[in-house]
Amino acid sequence: MVSQWRHNNLVEGAIFASLTAVIAHLGLLVPPLFPLISVVIPLPLAVLVKKRDLVTGALALVVAAVLLLVFYGRPVTVMMLVIQLGPLGLLLGLLFKNRVRAGLAVAMATGIAVILNVITLLSGFWFLGINPLAAGSGIYGDIEQLLAFYQHQGLIEPGMEDEIRHLLQEMVQLMILLFPANLVLWSLVSTTITYYLGQVVLQRLGYGVETLPPFRQWQIPWYFVWIVITGLLLFLTGDALNKQSVAAAGKNLVYLGAFLYLVAGLSVLGFYFDRFQLSRAVRLILMVVLILYWPFTVVALTILGLVDSLLNIRQAAQHRKKGGDDR
Repeated sequence: MVSQWRHNNLVEGAIFASLTAVIAHLGLLVPPLFPLISVVIPLPLAVLVKKRDLVTGALALVVAAVLLLVFYGRPVTVMMLVIQLGPLGLLLGLLFKNRVRAGLAVAMATGIAVILNVITLLSGFWFLGINPLAAGSGIYGDIEQLLAFYQHQGLIEPGMEDEIRHLLQEMVQLMILLFPANLVLWSLVSTTITYYLGQVVLQRLGYGVETLPPFRQWQIPWYFVWIVITGLLLFLTGDALNKQSVAAAGKNLVYLGAFLYLVAGLSVLGFYFDRFQLSRAVRLILMVVLILYWPFTVVALTILGLVDSLLNIRQAAQHRKKGGDDR
């Protein structure tokens, strides 16, 4: 009986290792699609850990890495991919296996994903001999080359070079400034998508899992407001004391909090779309209007998400509806 169990583990481990290697190889061969494919790469490992155990999943990860080395080569690239996505798949499998609450599972996996992404970036910089602090000068050099190309092609009117150069430099500075927050947000979004895909696959296979609630029920806990408050305090303090690093940390926290509340605002919007049972045509018209006036929409939805987080306006609306039904 034990021998049969081990045999089944080995067979399934080999199958899922091969599947992981194939998906990862596809992502490496088509770099533009890698961000999309990367959310799928951890799934076979997560499903294997859920079905079997962590040891089988870890062995499958090792086998998948060896297969990638054989068929793709480039040890540094393979190592970075394995570090970035392998442990995440194993962790998601454990979270599914232990029936951890979906929200907590996504939060835990996101935290690990951020750490893994940082390790991957630092490893890449070290192996490639790149100084990330000096990378900005190279980007500014690329801007000059781009401007020279546009001037040569006659795509820039005379006298517009300085304005376009200033605009591009500001965009680069903003990207560098908000890179930490964007790293966290990408980890959150990709982990949430991977978790959702994992729950769908496992449910199709007949396994019970803790599922994410419908999007219209997503809500940010009230204490997340401290992210924005702390960010504002750091920004104002850093600006007053001329401490750029402190101000930058504050801007990243405010940006992170604003994105979370924007998603919460979209969830509130979806809740009311569902509650009032709007027709598809009316929803389409409203969506077009919201997109046309997107600057106002972003601010309004962010405020709406913040208010809902603090006051739980959807719960109050449900109570009013239930009271109306009772009468």
